[in-house]
Amino acid sequence: MSATTNVVEIDTTMNTESSAADIAFQPASLDIWDKKYRLKDKHNRPVDADIQATYDRVATALARVEREEVREHWHDRFVWALANGAIPAGRIMSNAGAEEHKPATSTINCTVSGTIPDSMDGILSMVHEAGLTLKAGCGIGYEFSTLRPKGAYVSGAGAYTSGPLSFMDIYDKMCFTVS
Repeated sequence: MSATTNVVEIDTTMNTESSAADIAFQPASLDIWDKKYRLKDKHNRPVDADIQATYDRVATALARVEREEVREHWHDRFVWALANGAIPAGRIMSNAGAEEHKPATSTINCTVSGTIPDSMDGILSMVHEAGLTLKAGCGIGYEFSTLRPKGAYVSGAGAYTSGPLSFMDIYDKMCFTVS
């Protein structure tokens, strides 16, 4: 009985002759790209002619932070990585390099809010913050355990709370409306 060794060879030459880009996109993938990640102008006309144009836009934006003399090098590497399946988070694909058409958006995919204060003013100010975060194109997460449970007495109102679930509904409706 002999032991066998499996050797995996990794191509680090960035050979673009044979890559994941050679696999045809499924119709559902193209539909998602067109609806979520393809840059369009204010009249909903495509700015990105095809997926390669999306990769180029994103790669250009990513390479922009590099020193000018190495930007082209990094741009080419980023395009290669994108075409070969290294796809970043959705907000990056949607918003990187899109400033001309989406000046108030962000490439931050998801944010975590501050603590929701257990007061009406605190709850509503955090709803306001969430709305502005979503307007910028970011996702947001909240933790509602800071709010009193259903049935807890609220001395300022002389009443009992409806609990965090009812306040989650406010956030849910606002998020649905803004997004």
